Amino acid sequence: MCHRGFLPAQERQARSRLAQILHQKPLLIGSLVSMSRVCGKPGCKCAQGELHPGLYLSLRVGEKRKMIHVPQSLEAQVRQWVGTYQEVWGLMEKVSEACYQRFFQEKQRARGKRS
Repeated sequence: MCHRGFLPAQERQARSRLAQILHQKPLLIGSLVSMSRVCGKPGCKCAQGELHPGLYLSLRVGEKRKMIHVPQSLEAQVRQWVGTYQEVWGLMEKVSEACYQRFFQEKQRARGKRS
């Protein structure tokens, strides 16, 4: 890889922000899902159709999708962590796009040298 100074400004900024986030903030890979559920208690209002709302963290563990209930006391924190992951993912896409462009240019250059 070349020295950072030779990278395009947008890629340098994305890499810098990515490193900063990874060193300073926790993150959770997953998505937040709102679902309404039945608790199973016979006399509860949910037995008549008024379901209990809840927030769940949806994540992949191996080949399976897992849903983990998020208590209200942790909701804000978990939202931040998932938001951090989404920001990291977006920055990684920017870096990857810049690397793809470099790859494509190198490939074109290599093709030109063979001719």
